[in-house]
Amino acid sequence: MQMQVSMAVALWLCAPFAYAADAPSTNGAVANNPVQLQPLQQLNATTEHPLFSPTRRPPPKPVAAVARQEPPPPPPPPPSVVVLGIVSENGDGRAAIRAGGNGDKVIRVRPGDDVSGWKVERVEPRRLVLTQGERSVDFGLFDGAAKAAKAAKPPERRIPRPKVSAPGG
Repeated sequence: MQMQVSMAVALWLCAPFAYAADAPSTNGAVANNPVQLQPLQQLNATTEHPLFSPTRRPPPKPVAAVARQEPPPPPPPPPSVVVLGIVSENGDGRAAIRAGGNGDKVIRVRPGDDVSGWKVERVEPRRLVLTQGERSVDFGLFDGAAKAAKAAKPPERRIPRPKVSAPGG
């Protein structure tokens, strides 16, 4: 009986060691796998330097395409108009013009008429005013003739210099 008691005591003392050998121990796994000791936040080298990328750099992040707005088209230029004459009667003025789009045809206009998309705002004694929205342009009587006279200025005459030869040569 004494033998049975000593066996029971020996088993009772060895039982914790037997359970430790059978159960998976975290300390044993740590000793066998040193990577498990590091937190996951420190294990980001594979995302920063991909293994199968030739440059070992991560692919660039996609850049959102910036929507580029086209600038509004420039406003149309004012019509090419030459004021040929202006007639005023009782405060009501009319103008005889030659518009660039009509060739040599002379047109008579008065306030409210349309000239190449521009409205005749007013006819004054020496001036015709056309508007389009907030834009306005003035055409003066005889402005076209003055510009033509400046353009037709005769060329300067060049006087040839006589050749001077040096003495003895």
